[in-house]
Amino acid sequence: MAKRIFCWNLLIAAVLLSGCYVQQPAGPIAFSRLTGDYWQIWTMTPDGESAKQITTSPSDKRYPCWTGREGKILFRTSSNKVFQLDLNTNEESPVLEEFGLVGHVVESPDGSTLLFVRFNSETEDISNLWTCTIEGKEQRVLTRDAGLQYNPAWSHDGKQIIYISGHGYQTHELYTIDSDGKNKQKITNNKALELLPAFSPDNKTIAYSSDNTGDFEIWLIDSDGSNPRQLTDSDGIDTRPCWSPDGNRIMFVSNRNENQQIWIMNKDGSEPRQLTTGAPSIDPTWKKE
Repeated sequence: MAKRIFCWNLLIAAVLLSGCYVQQPAGPIAFSRLTGDYWQIWTMTPDGESAKQITTSPSDKRYPCWTGREGKILFRTSSNKVFQLDLNTNEESPVLEEFGLVGHVVESPDGSTLLFVRFNSETEDISNLWTCTIEGKEQRVLTRDAGLQYNPAWSHDGKQIIYISGHGYQTHELYTIDSDGKNKQKITNNKALELLPAFSPDNKTIAYSSDNTGDFEIWLIDSDGSNPRQLTDSDGIDTRPCWSPDGNRIMFVSNRNENQQIWIMNKDGSEPRQLTTGAPSIDPTWKKE
């Protein structure tokens, strides 16, 4: 039990420092790859071809998010700061500086609003969900709950948000909330740890990672909390699911072949195929049209 709690604490710490996860329409894939001593942002086509490094500065860059602003990508650094990368000039500009420690930044489907996790700098293990514009205007606190609220993702119509909420070991579950902070609903209720949820393009299904059967696998659940089903069953850890634009495939990260790489499979879990090779590659996200 002590070993399990220790491993769980390490995993939660890594997740809490993570950035954004966005389900997006067709386009190239942005992802993080360990390049020399740092995680750098790369792009590739959805079939895993034409991989190209797009950042080079000496700092870790994780969880890229394409935005509705042409040629702009958001990413998080290891110091829990958020930057916007201009692909045309390679300029990295800080975003949301006034909010202090920030993670999990995702842009609304219409491009008008940033959804993010703001960590409490004075008290450990407290974070809540906020929204504002890219300029930091129209600030709104969506949750005011004890414990940690993290891993947020928008529904594709922008009306709901799926996220993880927990306050202590074996309490971290999936929740949904309306985009105005109302109508909080608990989606899962178990002793497992759920992570990194994502709405399907039709908003009817949620993909997520869970250790419900021992190690972390990819699961699906209907958006009303019914019909949970396990998709993957590998000896490694499978996490960070990302839907294809047509909803027929799911991209995910797995270390089943010793180091972390990006994989893709059909939405029923069949025909898994490894897309990246070589240095560890993680955090895939599709570009908006």
